[in-house]
Formats: sequence, C-alpha cells, structure tokens
Amino acid sequence: MPKPETAIPARRWRHPKALAGRPGTFWIGPLAAANLALLVAAWFLPIMTLTRFWFWSDRVSLWETAAGLLHQGEILLFAIVAGFSMVFPAAKLLTAGWVWARVDAASGGGHRAVRLMEALGRWSMIDVFVVALIVVAVKVSLVADVGVHSGIYVFAAAAALSIALMAWIGRALKRAASES
Repeated sequence: MPKPETAIPARRWRHPKALAGRPGTFWIGPLAAANLALLVAAWFLPIMTLTRFWFWSDRVSLWETAAGLLHQGEILLFAIVAGFSMVFPAAKLLTAGWVWARVDAASGGGHRAVRLMEALGRWSMIDVFVVALIVVAVKVSLVADVGVHSGIYVFAAAAALSIALMAWIGRALKRAASES
C-alpha cells in the first residue's frame, strides 16, 4: 500500500545536520530541557527566610521578590531581577535547545551560533549574582535575619548546568565547523 502524501517525515523537528544528529551530542537537548525545568522550579522555591524582630518570618522566592518589586513600583529593580534571574537564563536555555535541534552545525549558521553561545556565556553568572545581591542586601539590614533555603541551591545548580551546557554546545559547534 503506498504512503499517503500527507505523512509527516520522521524527525521533522530537527535539522538533518544539526547537533542533535551528531555523535556525542544527543544529551544536550534533554539536559537543556531538564535545566529549564530546574530553573523554573528555582523561581518558585523559597530562596530565603526573613526573620524580623525574632518572631515574624517570611519565606521569599525569586518570583515573589520580582512580583513585590513590581507591585511597589520599583520598575528598574524589577527589570533587573526578573531580567537577569528569569528571562535571560530561560532565553539562554531555549536558545541552546534551538541551536542543538535546528542549526546546521557545519554551515554559516553554525558559525553564528558559536558567536551567539559565546556572547550568552559571558553573561552566565549575572543571574546568580543578582540572587547573591538580594541576600546580601537583606543581611545588611539591622531588622532582619536571613536563612538560606533550597531555592538558592537549585538556582545555583541550574546556573552551573547552564554554563556547562553552553560550553558543550560551543565545543560541539566548533568541532562540527572544523570537520566541514
């Protein structure tokens, strides 16, 4: 029986010459997806507990911090916290997945992707720096004591895994470009 013409070709989601089809790079995509899930979880997990006057405490997450800044009208601080701890890391991981699945690794697109990955890599630790600044700013306060929670560790793990993924993709793209 002949195949209907409307059949979807296998593996249409990826470019035939993308990193996803090259040896030694299969795990980049699934790790980028897992890293994105880890990052999103870190947004909602408590990063610290603020204890004020020894009897009132409040657990704070990145999401609550960003929403609180927006609610208080601190637009610039909101943009910095949300941009560098939420939007930029998520965009970086989505870009990594796109490069892994859709960019012809040995073409001019692969060369541009190497430059893009290197540019994104330069900004890798700003997301962790933003969280560290939040913790330090609160610790300096005289009326609050800060206890660190799992969210900050999950966020740091997501940032570290992101750095490793960016390096892996960069090396794989350079290797593919040199083979062509």
